[in-house]
Amino acid sequence: MDNLADLSGQVAMLAPIVAAYVGIAKEFRIPSQYYHLISLLIAASFVLAPPTVQQSLTTISIIGLTASGLYHYTKKRENV
Repeated sequence: MDNLADLSGQVAMLAPIVAAYVGIAKEFRIPSQYYHLISLLIAASFVLAPPTVQQSLTTISIIGLTASGLYHYTKKRENV
């Protein structure tokens, strides 16, 4: 039963990270037909990696995505 709780916690944490990476793919104008494949590949890279690598990938993702999101919303807009 604890494994199920751990798994649902991991899914709850990784789903927004994967969604953020797909958002990055959209910014690069990758065709939408590939979004599902991209999300599966990103999810697989997290799930199939050893636990220590998973932790590192998660930490890097949270820091990097947060920093880029903050930069995106705080940088000076040219069209204003």
